[in-house]
Amino acid sequence: MNETMRGTIAPQVGDRLPELVIRITRKLIIAGATASRDWQPQHHDKDAAQTAGLSDIIMNNYTQAGLISRYVTDWSGPIGRIGRLKFTMRRPIYPDRDVRFGGSVVAVDGDDGQISWVKVDITLNDGDTLLTAASVRFALPAYISAKSPWHCHPAEWRP
Repeated sequence: MNETMRGTIAPQVGDRLPELVIRITRKLIIAGATASRDWQPQHHDKDAAQTAGLSDIIMNNYTQAGLISRYVTDWSGPIGRIGRLKFTMRRPIYPDRDVRFGGSVVAVDGDDGQISWVKVDITLNDGDTLLTAASVRFALPAYISAKSPWHCHPAEWRP
C-alpha cells in the first residue's frame, strides 16, 4: 500500500499483494482441524482419507479461511479489518506441498470519507493448479488521521 503526501492510505486497483508461500505439513493440517474442532477423519487419518478416495489427509475450510485472513492482514497491517471473506475450494490441499498465495486489489470504494472498502481477489496455487479462489472485502482508514475501522459504531459497519 502507498502513503501519499496528503496523508491518505491508498491501495489502488491493480496493486498486487506480495506472494506468500506456505509449506503445508501434516502437522499444520491436523492442528488446524483440531483447533476448529473438526473431527472429520479426512483431516486427521490418512487411511480414512484414502478410503474416501483422497490421496492423503486434506486441509479443512476453517484452516484455509484462517490462512487467507492472515495473508490479507499481513498486507494491510493491523489497521485492516476484514468485513467479508468468500472462497471456493476447487482442489484439496494435501500435506507436503508448497501453497502459493497471490492476490490483487480489484476495487476500492469510499464510505463516509473515513473508511475505504478494499476488495482483494486471492488465489491459492500448487504449481499451476488452482486450489482455492477467494475474495476478501476489508476496511481501512481512508486517510492517516481517519477513525479506525475497529472503532466503527455497528450502524456504520457495512461490509
